[in-house]
Amino acid sequence: MKPNQAALAETQRGSPIELNLVICTFHREPLLAKTLASLSRQQCPDTLRVRVTVVDNSDEGTAAGVVERFSRESSFDMRWVPAHPANIAVARNAGVKAHVSDYVAFLDDDNEIGLGWLGAVAEAIRAYPYDVYFGAYEARFEIPELATAAARQVFSRRFDFPAGRELFAMGPRQSHDFSLGTNNSIFRRAALPMDPAPFDLAFGHGGGEDYDLLCRMQQDGRRFGWAPGALAYEFVPASRCDPVYLRRRFFVGGQTFAAGVAGSSGRPRATRWWLRFKAVAQAVVLAVRLPLAAWRGGEAFLDYSYRFAGVLGKMSFGEVMPIYRRSVAARK
Repeated sequence: MKPNQAALAETQRGSPIELNLVICTFHREPLLAKTLASLSRQQCPDTLRVRVTVVDNSDEGTAAGVVERFSRESSFDMRWVPAHPANIAVARNAGVKAHVSDYVAFLDDDNEIGLGWLGAVAEAIRAYPYDVYFGAYEARFEIPELATAAARQVFSRRFDFPAGRELFAMGPRQSHDFSLGTNNSIFRRAALPMDPAPFDLAFGHGGGEDYDLLCRMQQDGRRFGWAPGALAYEFVPASRCDPVYLRRRFFVGGQTFAAGVAGSSGRPRATRWWLRFKAVAQAVVLAVRLPLAAWRGGEAFLDYSYRFAGVLGKMSFGEVMPIYRRSVAARK
């Protein structure tokens, strides 16, 4: 594969590639502190100039103190940016607009990045001509015994593809063993649709704003690549291994998959109905397997229920379920 000509041109001119690292947060200051601490241990290559944008999506601005503390100690230019109202798409858009840069990277506030992450990002940008790069991430479960196979899959992105392998968000070449999203990703800013903003606010309370964006970008001919050296870790609290939460999350995953694929097609209404018909066929197959799953019980039955919830989400006629809003309400 040919090297990234745009990145090579920048480095050959002696100008470091500018990277805006966006971290969106909402009332998770202890986890955010761990994210920023892992960033502070990074050695920045000469080919990158990194700015860190922490987008606080809370009304109270509770992350400002954490960012101020780390900004005093950090070698990176670090900025706290408020974003209202509470909506993950609003936060991501605010992060993208905070700096005009060559690339925009996204980490979540429950991530910690491995040593050498920045070096791996710089190498991927230099080596491969993609519009989006996806790093690997592994789950760190608060209670590992609660994690079923399906939970481990949904909270990780690890596979045996070589570095530089092209990835697809949808279509016949899409892999069904993983999903693509903004968690540990790097976007070429010029490839982002900025009018009116990259992320659709309609997905902001249920998630899927990132998958919707990737579907639209792929439809526009943008290309995605695998950068396994850029490794991150995601903390998964016990509450996210609760079967009620996971069934809701898989249901929303089905909804956002169908909405993203249909919305990026030339005939969204017809495509949405086609996806519903396919989901009905999947539901029939799963229904046949129900007795076996029930007989096996335990983890096997739980994972079966999660997959069935995902199929039901594809069949849904409603709007994307607001799981983020529910989480906020439960905390009050």
